[in-house]
Amino acid sequence: MDQPGKERVIEEQSIDEKQWKEWERQGDWRPRGWKLVEIKDGPTLNDLTPQKFLVVQRPHALLYSHSYGNVSQFFWGVMKDKKLLGTKCPKCELVFCPPRAHCFNPDCKNEETSWVELPMEGEVHTYTIMAIAWPAMAHLQPLVGVFVRIKGVNTCLPMIMKEIDPMMVYIGLKVKINIVDKPQGDLLDVYATPAEEPHPPERSEKDRVRLETDLQGVTEWVKKRFGEKPPDK
Repeated sequence: MDQPGKERVIEEQSIDEKQWKEWERQGDWRPRGWKLVEIKDGPTLNDLTPQKFLVVQRPHALLYSHSYGNVSQFFWGVMKDKKLLGTKCPKCELVFCPPRAHCFNPDCKNEETSWVELPMEGEVHTYTIMAIAWPAMAHLQPLVGVFVRIKGVNTCLPMIMKEIDPMMVYIGLKVKINIVDKPQGDLLDVYATPAEEPHPPERSEKDRVRLETDLQGVTEWVKKRFGEKPPDK
């Protein structure tokens, strides 16, 4: 039996070292491809019906393909229709976004939910000002991450807050929900902007100075690293 030996390269295309070093910052793990598939699905073999599922492809050291399964319609609605969708329980009428295929209310015993279109408005339920981020989002610092309670929804959707001074964000701020020009199939396609003139509560002098100092340091680092106008800022 022949044993495997040292490989013999017949032909090769080497990677671009410069591009590879920038790869993680430029979009590591974000979907780069997708397909909408139809397959029969159901609780039993006797109840199979055609269902549509969105499958996205994410590059990371390897190319991963995974399906969004029964919540595919949320991402498909964002990508193709620029609409925000949630799910609603027919029993208790709880509305979920991010969507849930089944209600988590114990009294409903995993009742299957139905899709509903949601308004593109809500308010900040809680937030954080990020002065550190993974390489793919380093150029967006200082980054405001918010959990938005969409109008009429019983859960909160995480997203980035844009077009606002981080010092002006606060719980209860009314926001407009937006979708990027070229959605790629993940939650970063959705972001919030102020829907009213912000009036944040007063901070203590100590907290104000500390936050301003942190923000100044981060802003200076971003300008030094990426220039005066970082890409996608």
